[in-house]
Amino acid sequence: MAAAIGATPAFAQPAGPAAEAEEGNVIVVTSRKREERLQDVPLSITAYSGEEMRAKGIASLSDLAAQTPGLAFQDVNGAYAAPVLRGVAQIDQTGPQGNVGIFIDGVYLNNRSALAFDQYDLERIEVVKGPQSALYGRNTFAGAINYITAAPKPDEFSGRATFTLGTFDRHEAKGSINIPLMKGVALRVFGGYSEFDGTIKNDLSGKYLDGWKDRWSAGGALTAEITDTLTLDLFGVRSETANDHPALYSMPTTLNNCGATTVVRGQQLNTYFCGKLPYPTNFQLDDKTGYGLTGSNEVYYGKLNYSGDALDLTAVVSYTTAEFGLLVDTTGDPNAVNVPNFGGLSRQLYTNAATDRSTDWNYDVRASSKPGERLSWMLGMNYYDSLVSDILELNFQRVGVEPGTTPPPAFSTRGGTLKTKGHALYGMLGYELTPQFNVQAELRYTIDDQDFIGGGSAAGATGRQTFKYLTPRFSVNWKPVDEVLVYATVARGVKTGGFNANAVNTDYFTYGSESNWTYEAGVKTTWLGGALVANAGVFYVDWKDINAQQQLPFSTLAVVGNNGDAEVKGIEAQIAFNPTRTLSLTAGGALLDPKYKSGVMDGEVSYICGELVNSTVTSSNCTSNVGGNQIARTSDKQFALGAAWTVPDIVDGLDGYVRTDYSWQAGKYSTGLNLQDQGSISLLNARAGLKFGNYELAIWAKNLLQDEYISRATVVSSTADLGPTSGVSYTRIYPGERRTIGADLSVRF
Repeated sequence: MAAAIGATPAFAQPAGPAAEAEEGNVIVVTSRKREERLQDVPLSITAYSGEEMRAKGIASLSDLAAQTPGLAFQDVNGAYAAPVLRGVAQIDQTGPQGNVGIFIDGVYLNNRSALAFDQYDLERIEVVKGPQSALYGRNTFAGAINYITAAPKPDEFSGRATFTLGTFDRHEAKGSINIPLMKGVALRVFGGYSEFDGTIKNDLSGKYLDGWKDRWSAGGALTAEITDTLTLDLFGVRSETANDHPALYSMPTTLNNCGATTVVRGQQLNTYFCGKLPYPTNFQLDDKTGYGLTGSNEVYYGKLNYSGDALDLTAVVSYTTAEFGLLVDTTGDPNAVNVPNFGGLSRQLYTNAATDRSTDWNYDVRASSKPGERLSWMLGMNYYDSLVSDILELNFQRVGVEPGTTPPPAFSTRGGTLKTKGHALYGMLGYELTPQFNVQAELRYTIDDQDFIGGGSAAGATGRQTFKYLTPRFSVNWKPVDEVLVYATVARGVKTGGFNANAVNTDYFTYGSESNWTYEAGVKTTWLGGALVANAGVFYVDWKDINAQQQLPFSTLAVVGNNGDAEVKGIEAQIAFNPTRTLSLTAGGALLDPKYKSGVMDGEVSYICGELVNSTVTSSNCTSNVGGNQIARTSDKQFALGAAWTVPDIVDGLDGYVRTDYSWQAGKYSTGLNLQDQGSISLLNARAGLKFGNYELAIWAKNLLQDEYISRATVVSSTADLGPTSGVSYTRIYPGERRTIGADLSVRF
């Protein structure tokens, strides 16, 4: 299938494809749990080195998505992060399990609010597209993103530090140091601290939104070569986050212009807003009561590697934990606290929607054949014990309370704690039929035991269910010449079901697994002695039993259920060209067609169309039957362009460089109705710098052309307008970051 190439370092060494031609600069990935040249792997992988991430300004998942064909991303200033690969979107926005697995050195992270890694000491990032369940395991339904940290080096003392100053009061400092302790033993420590006001002004308080009071990380890694054949790796990191209130604008329901018609307290209203969403220019948010997102996460692992004459053995034990809290003003009207709603409560609503606690123990043992064998194999066992406490809380403030003085009482709390114990056997068998033709099969058999304990309105509710499933992947690849790889793969992904806390004691309390079969065919080519790399491919995703919202009969509640099927057709391509040693050009893009199949009833919008049994809608012009529509919150077109030019020896010992990166992403539909468009995203980043000896000074700009774009939009029922019975919804609009400019000073030793 699709393209898989690495990108370009900032300067002074061959970029991307040119690096393929030079000893020591070949791009190596570990997406199949062994080291391989990226151009030899029959998978769609986009890999970025640590140098390239710095050069491109990739400091977050949103930055990564802008530069990676087929990848999209949305979050709420750190909360409910939702990477989307190839249009396989997470239909249930508030669910604790994502469709794309996020890993650090292969260690799975099970908290969707613990995904900020800008201060980690990264060697590279690998974005692996398509189901990765066979080797990676759970929640890699659409793919995996693996952050690879820099390993300690026993043979050198070295370090790096970077200091950043930027607009909107950005202050950052981060660095790492590699310390040889004795022969074969080294320690690497890293960390960072940053502050940022944010770029969207809150007109109510005069402060800025979408920034952070502080973020810091501190960690370390130890490598010990115990013998010539036995190596021990230890790793640990702790991060803390205090994000400010997100920038959001809640459109007044009086601006609704379509959907259905209803009457609320004598006023006629439409239930939905259709058309392109307006870019908000005024924000009236209570950022005194709404504190944003705060919390911490920790990752620890130990890995033992044995390299024998006949086989290699690897054992990994890991532990991750995270804890986050969130409180956000989702009304955005300073007068709402003075308008009575019911029971002494006002119309002022706050939302707490964060995974407040998660832990995960994981044990993995595998044996594999030696590299270079005609018959290759791997056999492994995996066990994990996971806990995720996931709460959605709605808080209406009491009438007349001054902002920041009294916490708002909870009006509705639902969710609970999901405990999962997973057992898996997995393996791989590959055979080189000829020096040019190779086949490989991978298979994982998993048993997941889930236990649920309800919270809030479902307090005391308990449930248990077990999932048993096979996730295979088959691939064939042919190399007619060394510079060309033609391949095809077939893979199955499975995402387990779960529990609906608000449907306890009904048939809708549990829901089952969803699955997909993904079919890919692609080509990877290298030309001009490595100066040109061009990769392309096509894929088809057959998605069954989507975990999507469905409406409960005779109720105003919507719950998650297995609600029909979908498909995604797509093509992706990437090109990297170094016409000279000082000039590098990159381009990549994706065209997707993500569609619901016939018969899908979208419970997320059924109330909008007046389809509840007790609905007060008077007339309707929409339906929750979304068959044939584009999948909600997906883009069908995306491309990125990059150019870097280096100028060696401006004067003796002084090198210079300049680079630009442009990305464009088509608008997303907020819901399956396909009537509300969030608008396209067009971003231009630039960087220029000087390098002298071990020092580098650079200036940079992100969103240089000041594109006013919407990063996310969420449609919710307007409880203040008697929804969902009335059918009235409102849209929360989250604007993207405005232009920021800064300077970096880096030093190596």
